[in-house]
Amino acid sequence: MSQPGDPVVEQQGPSERGPLRYIAVVEEVIGGVLVLVIFGFVLLQAVQRYTPGPTWVGAGEMARFALPVLTFLLVGLLYGRSGHIVVRVIERYVRGRAARVLAVITHLVVAFTALLLLNEAWLLFQSSGNQSTPALGLPMTWIYLLPLIGVALLLVRAVLAVVWPGSTAVDPQNDDTEVQA
Repeated sequence: MSQPGDPVVEQQGPSERGPLRYIAVVEEVIGGVLVLVIFGFVLLQAVQRYTPGPTWVGAGEMARFALPVLTFLLVGLLYGRSGHIVVRVIERYVRGRAARVLAVITHLVVAFTALLLLNEAWLLFQSSGNQSTPALGLPMTWIYLLPLIGVALLLVRAVLAVVWPGSTAVDPQNDDTEVQA
């Protein structure tokens, strides 16, 4: 238990500033809903397997499409909060201006990769035409739209991290997080 004289430890809030803060909240809510959708429909599949009666094939389809949509939709949020997997080899040995240059190069590589992914996501979105999912009949354009938005937000966050340091990703000069092996 804490005593009255103990220092108060404040939890660090989201690192986004401005409109990205509100976009991040929307992404978190959508991500939470998609995790619940996956859990609910996988649970429904398990219950249907062991109970007599008809089964609904839409449960498997919803769970199967929700996972990649969740992954690609939240890629920008994870990048913006530095929640992605990072291997920090060179960053250990550089400080100051060199660390900032390394961070800019890293953000540019992520932005270029996001641009390539955005192009492919757009081509996939355009080519889906009048295709629909087999069980539920959902238009594939709906399913391809959310990853397209997620990759676009990744591109925005990576470009903002170059132009406006500290806006989305953690600034290497102020980052004191250390992963213990």
